[in-house]
Amino acid sequence: MKAILQTRFIHLKKHWGSLLFWLLFPIIATLAIMGLTNSLQQDSKVPVGIVVEETTPMALDLVDSIKQTPIIRVEQLSEDEALTQLEQHQLDSVFIIREGYEEQIKKGNRNRLIKSYRSDLSFAYSPIAEMVMSYVQQDTGRTKAVLTIQELSEQYPNTGQIWTWEEIVDKSKEVEAEENLLQTSFTFLNANTKEDENRFVLFNPWGLWAIFSILSTFMVMDWIIRERRKSLSPRFFFMRIALKSYLLRNAMLYLLLFIIVDIITIAVFYKFLGEAVTLALTLAVLSFRLTVLMGAFILAIWINKLPVYYGFSFVLTLLIAIISGAILPTEGLISRYPWLQLGNPLASFLSKEIGYGWNIVFVILIAIWFVRKEKRNVKGA
Repeated sequence: MKAILQTRFIHLKKHWGSLLFWLLFPIIATLAIMGLTNSLQQDSKVPVGIVVEETTPMALDLVDSIKQTPIIRVEQLSEDEALTQLEQHQLDSVFIIREGYEEQIKKGNRNRLIKSYRSDLSFAYSPIAEMVMSYVQQDTGRTKAVLTIQELSEQYPNTGQIWTWEEIVDKSKEVEAEENLLQTSFTFLNANTKEDENRFVLFNPWGLWAIFSILSTFMVMDWIIRERRKSLSPRFFFMRIALKSYLLRNAMLYLLLFIIVDIITIAVFYKFLGEAVTLALTLAVLSFRLTVLMGAFILAIWINKLPVYYGFSFVLTLLIAIISGAILPTEGLISRYPWLQLGNPLASFLSKEIGYGWNIVFVILIAIWFVRKEKRNVKGA
């Protein structure tokens, strides 16, 4: 083992730059793409000005509801500032929550509660105005419920329970949340929490990382082809170790190195992307790493020429990226060709599960290669 470590350090001393690049490439590329897409999504939101003429709880709740809408970016300004920015086309439209909003709502009045402005370039005014009015109608609907309940309480004073305005409104919000009366919830890929469900992510960061990790692993494992050159074969007589055992032991060293980088990746994604760290995710990452490294090992011992190996690596990575659904949606393709899902090497990883299938297949292939190689060496001796 000492001789293996010495030869490996000699190799790394000459190629440490490329090794470091490919080890960090999946992390850097994923962070760069996620940062770019998040920036584009933020810039693509429709800028809307909100003016609040009163600071009552109902008016502030309306502002919070508008801010939670994912398609718009709310700028809370004074009326003069909002209109100035609208004239300069910095805002798509302006909505003013007028003085007396809460008082008028409690009276059951629905007219002239919101004042709006738009310009000739306000392309999203109509849907945003409809959205704002839907929130106002929620408040008026709750008010109608309060008035109805209070009227019933007056007609039946012997019920023994008197509900306040705030209690009725809170209860109506609770019913809306539990029964899902006004909206249909949906989730995106790997959205496990309520916060994740409300956050639209164009790319799955772990999906991107998986694709880049496949490519980087292929690039790192090219040492197998270099070490199998005929000009280097005489050194194994001095090392007293078979070529096959040498390759496997070195592959284990690289596996340990990759696992260290993968643990760092989990920490980096937690810090900068807010990805939750769970035991299931950790085990899925480790299982995926073992699968990819064994696959790259088999490919490297199957191909003898570096240009062919590099070309095959890029083609195979691109093919996996297309059929896996890690980057592009593949629902239509999978529904038409279901067998693609069975051969998808990322299916278990994207579901945060341990992938046994491909690991078992690769272990069997490596074992067959190992045994056949040993028999041939013994016969030749």
